[in-house]
Amino acid sequence: MFSKPAIGGALVIAALFGATLPQAVQAQAVLAQAVQAQAVPAKDAAKDLILAQGADPLGFNPTRFSAPNTSYLHQLYDTLVEIGPDGQPQPALAESWERSPDGLSVTFKLRPAKFHSGRPLTAQDVVYSVRYHLDPANAANLLARLSAVKGVEALDDRTVKLTLSSLAPGLYDLLSALFILDEKAVANIAQQDAGSGPFVLKSWTPGVSYTMERFADHWSNDKTKPDRITVRIVPDDAAGAALLQTRAVDVLYTAGPLALAQLKDAAGTKIARIKRAPRTHYLALNTSRPPLDNKLVRQAISHALNREMITSVVYNDFASPSCQPWAESHWAYAPAVDTMCGYDLEKAKRLMKESGVGPFTMTVNTSTDSYAPGSVDTAQILKEDLAALGITLNIATYEPAKARELILNANFDMLLHNYIEGGNDPQFIIPSAIYGPTKGRTKFTSPAFEAIVDKAGKTLDLNERKAIYADISKLIADEAFMLPFAHEFRPIPMANGVKNFAMDGSGFSLLQQVEVAR
Repeated sequence: MFSKPAIGGALVIAALFGATLPQAVQAQAVLAQAVQAQAVPAKDAAKDLILAQGADPLGFNPTRFSAPNTSYLHQLYDTLVEIGPDGQPQPALAESWERSPDGLSVTFKLRPAKFHSGRPLTAQDVVYSVRYHLDPANAANLLARLSAVKGVEALDDRTVKLTLSSLAPGLYDLLSALFILDEKAVANIAQQDAGSGPFVLKSWTPGVSYTMERFADHWSNDKTKPDRITVRIVPDDAAGAALLQTRAVDVLYTAGPLALAQLKDAAGTKIARIKRAPRTHYLALNTSRPPLDNKLVRQAISHALNREMITSVVYNDFASPSCQPWAESHWAYAPAVDTMCGYDLEKAKRLMKESGVGPFTMTVNTSTDSYAPGSVDTAQILKEDLAALGITLNIATYEPAKARELILNANFDMLLHNYIEGGNDPQFIIPSAIYGPTKGRTKFTSPAFEAIVDKAGKTLDLNERKAIYADISKLIADEAFMLPFAHEFRPIPMANGVKNFAMDGSGFSLLQQVEVAR
């Protein structure tokens, strides 16, 4: 299927891109000291948890799923249900629920709960939150995925009913990421949370840190271990590693190749691999921009994408190469699909010749490692291979806020990015803005794709769903409009004393039960 190249690790990155690892680490020593001196609250020996991540949150709106936001979502906000390690829904704000015999409605009974403002949370707040996510003006990540939600109504203060237009097999995974908002607090959501979660936002200094403190009135407060969580903003990879080694932070939430190499055998630290929540890296091709509307050109690019090289060199062997939307550990994974996308420059050249398209120039959008880890380094590898096909690739790198704007508006030729929801039900990913099929980022659609995605939403039988999603994966690999190339089982460096760090299937951190032995 896929075989590893005979090179790998961070030292290869240094060789490819003009620096050595020791030089890079040494060059960041002064920066690490400066970051360490930032004005953040001092650690309490038992009850403080301190994380470092590479970028500021894009405000505190929980409808925006991006790497800088995933460290606060489940801390500041509650959902109706949570998905347990066994993949089954568990009570959260909803202490119980009942699905109708035809499967087209679900009624939830809410537990007593309060927002951080002190206002009681009611069924009407759930109605408001669902409608907020469904309003296109709010640009919620869940918008396309909630297409099966036909209606929502409050039956009384503690009972809410969802009406569906189809069976929506991935409904509970969707609801585990639909965070409930305080309607009275959303006006200031760019700077302050509007949630009911186990922690409340206490301070935010953009570019420096933000701090969340235990919410004493939370319904599960007895399970909360930290009294305070501080998230420090550390854009530099090596500086973040240095902070962990000196115990200025407990967890390095975003770690690139340099940090991983630096911490691999560092005393007092460990690197956890979060297998429940793989980060899937992809190359998206905007099919509305010629010649990417030509299937043969797209297939040529897919065979020129050296997935094995990228996983080894860029992701330091913490990833596995693939050309389907889900990792090998997922029930929807179809082994045969990964035989359709092997690296083969000669085949890519033949496909380009068949396409009748001559040499052309295009731009690939990338971002910082805090938002799109490894995208810049991947683009450098891709640029060399596409040159052999007569494709000149320009590389444009954007800061997270601008990168997100361009992604949401599908304003790119090619895009290197990732999604973190690969541990969820496939219906959480397809249909979505990532893959389409009607208003996706790549602008690709076809009657066959629309029909098969529609079919996937009409059965709850697991064996039927496996067969349907295998066909969907084959179609995606063949049409080559979206090119998944690596599933990264997130490496999270942390101090040896950190216990119970976890993520949910969407890749959002679960910090309520984390303990730190110092």
